[in-house]
Amino acid sequence: MSTPPRLPPGPKLRFWQPLAYGHSPYRFFRAMHARYGDPFTVRTSALTVVTAHPEGIAQIFTAPADTFHVALPKSQQRVLGRQGLSGMSGEAHRRTRKLISPCFHGESLRGLGGTIHASAVEALQGWRDGAVWEAKDAMRDIGLDVILKTVFGVDQAARLAPFRQAVLEFAAAFGNPAFLLSALLGIERDDWPPNRRLDNARAGLGMLLRENIAERRAGGTARADILSRLMEARFDDGSGFSDDALVDNLITNLVAGHETSALSLAWAFAWLGRHPQAAERLQAEIDGLGGDDDIAAIQALPYLDAVVKECLRLYPAVPDVVRMLAKPLQLRGYEIPAGMNVAACSAVLHMNPEIYPEPERFNPERFLRRSVGGTEFIPFGGGDRICVGNHFGVFEVKIVLAVLLTRGRYTLLEKGPLKVARHGFLMAPTSVRVRYQAR
Repeated sequence: MSTPPRLPPGPKLRFWQPLAYGHSPYRFFRAMHARYGDPFTVRTSALTVVTAHPEGIAQIFTAPADTFHVALPKSQQRVLGRQGLSGMSGEAHRRTRKLISPCFHGESLRGLGGTIHASAVEALQGWRDGAVWEAKDAMRDIGLDVILKTVFGVDQAARLAPFRQAVLEFAAAFGNPAFLLSALLGIERDDWPPNRRLDNARAGLGMLLRENIAERRAGGTARADILSRLMEARFDDGSGFSDDALVDNLITNLVAGHETSALSLAWAFAWLGRHPQAAERLQAEIDGLGGDDDIAAIQALPYLDAVVKECLRLYPAVPDVVRMLAKPLQLRGYEIPAGMNVAACSAVLHMNPEIYPEPERFNPERFLRRSVGGTEFIPFGGGDRICVGNHFGVFEVKIVLAVLLTRGRYTLLEKGPLKVARHGFLMAPTSVRVRYQAR
């Protein structure tokens, strides 16, 4: 029997690949897949074997936990810290995830619905009838208030302004193209200006979070926000999270959830404004509720759910779900050695015409006609490392959309072909200017 090749095919010259990946990951992965088949080998931040086939994705997501380990590069440690869930593997990851996960699901999630609703209503009160606004900015402001109140537990109006400033400075620092390029090229020097700016911005945000944690510890008053639930959580031995671990996990959830939810909302306006029939169907479904304050009823709306899923399918925030191998992995006929990265590629998977006919067309109805499995739709990753806030993000987007569409009408001012460009560390529509009219 012949021995399978060590690595799948891919371009031989690799120096340009991190730059192409950083500039447009969707275009890069789709071009590589079309040329080399599935799986293929490329260099992003490291040499990576990429698959977009459900079989290969299943092999990654169902592999035993000890197949993988995590060694965050220093650039990612600058953003996420050293004690957050994303930097853990093995038993440490399992026990920490077990503690964090309930904070973003079930009763905890339902308890935050009123705060999300109130943030959207408050934002609307500041919008002038007939005003034109950029959806990315408006949705960012709503999403920021949501995360400050529901995740960080900022419940004093006087503290919102300094927290907003600190988060925006931090987001600007790690979304700066100079930092992203430095990270891709492995420039890790502390005195390198993009790194220094990020370190300073993170330290400023961390200081505010520690002050908030100290006040909670001194006051001892239980609240419904996620910070309070994390502070109350206990491991099997009775210990809880240290202040460092709380800060790192709060910032990890900020990075994973804030911009992704805001951009999902911006994408919704971009697509609905170009597809009036879908917009009318969604509007009728939401209007049928007779109001926007029944959180459970909003979550149960089938067409709203389909619209959100279609937005996540077309431009997933995370185009590749990466794992580092601690052991060799059999991946679609290849044995990938330990030390390599493997990736499940949503940017290509979600464009598979066998799963999604006419994949480039915005068509929420596809999610009403059939359900998709965990190897066919992966906007939040999969397996035992799926994004811990996946339910929270969809929950938030549905509430905010329902409030905005119940209380306003929106006219998209750009209806030409969608153009996509980097927006910090994510990809976003270049412009989504909308005219607002109060109902």
